[in-house]
Amino acid sequence: MDDINQIPFNFDPRIGMIVGVMVGFLVFAVSLDLTWEKLLRVLKRPKAPTIGLVAQFGILPAIAFLTGLYLTDSPSIALGLLLVTCCPGGALSNYLTGVAHGDVATSISMTTISTLFSIVLTPLLVAFWASMNPSTHAVFQNISMDPQRVILTLLIMLVIPVTAGMILRAKRPITANLIRGTVRLIAGIIFAVIVAVLIGSNFKSLALLAPTALFPVLCTFVIAVGLGWGIGRLAGLMAAERRAVAIEVAFQNVALAIGLGIAFFPSLGGIVAVSILWGIVHLTLGFGLAIVWNRINL
Repeated sequence: MDDINQIPFNFDPRIGMIVGVMVGFLVFAVSLDLTWEKLLRVLKRPKAPTIGLVAQFGILPAIAFLTGLYLTDSPSIALGLLLVTCCPGGALSNYLTGVAHGDVATSISMTTISTLFSIVLTPLLVAFWASMNPSTHAVFQNISMDPQRVILTLLIMLVIPVTAGMILRAKRPITANLIRGTVRLIAGIIFAVIVAVLIGSNFKSLALLAPTALFPVLCTFVIAVGLGWGIGRLAGLMAAERRAVAIEVAFQNVALAIGLGIAFFPSLGGIVAVSILWGIVHLTLGFGLAIVWNRINL
């Protein structure tokens, strides 16, 4: 293990359990937007969402792999980049797309579909790309991951919330519409408090990790935004669709990344540090980017 993992992090097992439940709650809120009609609409007009999802799951993890391979000597930071970029889009992307005058329908469809696909793709992509880097492969070999625990974690954070959200939306659409905003707000506030507690209790450790982890995070995030926008432009998407794709590709579900990091890699401080730093970067730079796009038609 690299020296960075000797920096102590405090993860109370009870906090880890609460984080997992809150991640599931946030995923449930996102899944309330997922309807079969939207899936059919994507099939009828698949260009923008398909381009975005290919960039998000097909290209971005490869970029994170290269960043981890060449821009950091820490396996845990490289693994953290892979974990974040292999997660689906987060609910914040839908809000920022609206602020940026982007195509909100494209953003929501990408978030919901990527959340659905992530049940299978996130663990598979992390394992695949981690095996390609000798340093992260060595870390993976030294970590004991109980298959039953993996399945249970994915059930709590992804499978059950996605299924519950889709069923409620299908059976009680009026109820789903009424509670969607409130559920997102409550889950977001509670999760923000938990993240604040994690940052507060590990502030010194994060401060020590930031100089090493921040540059790879910034590089990967900026490339992700450029990737989404550039591939959308090359494909001839409208400006609003390009903005939606760019934001969706770069704005991952940080809550899920933090939850998975705490659940499976509690001894690797760099992984959770990358997830937290990615959240800080996409909150600050993301709002700035959305405001710029709000005023400039690009």
